Amino acid sequence: MRRSRYEIIEPLLGTDLALEYALAGGFFEDADLATPPLDPVRRRRDLGVAAGIDNLTQALANRLKTRKGELAPLGHPDYGSRHHELLGEPNVPRTRNLIKLYVLQALRDEPRVEAVLKADVKPEHNPPRDTVRIELSVQLAGVPSPLNLVVPFSLEAAP
Repeated sequence: MRRSRYEIIEPLLGTDLALEYALAGGFFEDADLATPPLDPVRRRRDLGVAAGIDNLTQALANRLKTRKGELAPLGHPDYGSRHHELLGEPNVPRTRNLIKLYVLQALRDEPRVEAVLKADVKPEHNPPRDTVRIELSVQLAGVPSPLNLVVPFSLEAAP
């Protein structure tokens, strides 16, 4: 039996512990480890696993939600994005362009991303307040359809 192209590349997209996000619809905020429903046969609960496209989606969101250098003590000094350096900056075109630049740099470091087809950074409100919406369309290596992500980012500095 001949396997589809996706069945061939899916193992290359990896597996990891699955995360559940507080907000639905592609907003990657407030994640916690996923716990699937109780297994009725074995009568126990375990942590969830993300595989294939789900794992890579989660990996990209995690990369963008992590400050570059934050994982240096764990041996990953280049993991993450610099756009977190812009906290406290005004929500103006210059800041949004820098966010886009830093997001593109972070995605360049992900070997499973073949190309970024679209990267828009827009204010969430009109007139702009402190939140931007990062909309991405990413072509993954070996996957026929692009992956679309929306990652909100608040410029508001922590008190």
